[in-house]
Amino acid sequence: MTTGALPSTPANEPLIKSADNVANLIESFIELGVLVHDNQGTPQSNQALMNKLNQLISQLSQTSTTANDPNDANTNLKQFLIPIDVISYIEDGRNPDIYTREFIEVNAKSNARLKGKMLGFKKLRDVFGDKLKQEFPQLEKGVDDIINRTNDNSSHTASVITDTANNNNS
Repeated sequence: MTTGALPSTPANEPLIKSADNVANLIESFIELGVLVHDNQGTPQSNQALMNKLNQLISQLSQTSTTANDPNDANTNLKQFLIPIDVISYIEDGRNPDIYTREFIEVNAKSNARLKGKMLGFKKLRDVFGDKLKQEFPQLEKGVDDIINRTNDNSSHTASVITDTANNNNS
């Protein structure tokens, strides 16, 4: 279960308790399924089935009451927001880890595209700035100021200024 990776902190305690409750519910449903499958119609098997159903009903009631208790901060799950897409994945019988993986892949692609755009605009700025300085030497200070303000690392700015100075001296 993925909740095993959750560190046991006071903030995660409601999630861990809920995961344990859900695991117990799943186990009870499996046991109920076995009892229904093996039910032979005898009074003893019917009684065992009724006992398991009553146990399951009390577990469901306890889980519902515990999860929605606004007075108990340790069990109130309303503080944990779950994206609608994850709930849809679960309702469709899909693994929510697939949603997480797809979400990360989409974000990685988006980040790569944005990085490419940023590099493209940076190159455009540098080329345009060089051409402006060549054609209009009186604008050199303004262009250098813009390059300095829009540059993300100072070493590149120093090399641009040095290259510009070398070009002007030639």
